[in-house]
Amino acid sequence: MPVWLHLNAAPAADGDKEWSNMKSNDTDPTVAAIAQMAKLSLNHLFAQRAMRAFSAHFNEALRPAGVTALQFCMLASLHGKQPLVFGDMAAELVMDRSHLSSHLAPLFRGRLVSIVPDNADRRTRQLALTPHGRIVLAESMALWSEAYANAFEIVKQVDLDSLRSLFFAFNDRNQHTIPIR
Repeated sequence: MPVWLHLNAAPAADGDKEWSNMKSNDTDPTVAAIAQMAKLSLNHLFAQRAMRAFSAHFNEALRPAGVTALQFCMLASLHGKQPLVFGDMAAELVMDRSHLSSHLAPLFRGRLVSIVPDNADRRTRQLALTPHGRIVLAESMALWSEAYANAFEIVKQVDLDSLRSLFFAFNDRNQHTIPIR
């Protein structure tokens, strides 16, 4: 029996009737059930594409500064809290340490971020913006602000706090099974 027939989680109340029609205990799925599953899978696809388009919009806007939207977030995170311990930055960005390392690599190569020693514990890696990193962050802030203003008409239609809550709900549920990149 196909795995999808054993779905236990139900969507929001407005889709409960359609969801229950999709589940089946012993029979092959009906054409209607397959159509409904396709409709639900398209919702996932379009949500994923929307987030990619959102990221691409900011990546393109930040291109003149030579950073991506994620790198901008990393620089901005460091700006107010430097030096920031490597593990604390990973936690703040809800990212595992290996992915943080790989995303920091271009910032190290570009001499935007440096590792500073912790006098109390030499094993601790602390991250700080370099003077060049501060300049790039300042340039990036103007570009990011303009990109946000250009996207505001679209963004204001979306409840970003709900998206953040959704992310954390899935992250908590899948904490040990899906790496956050």
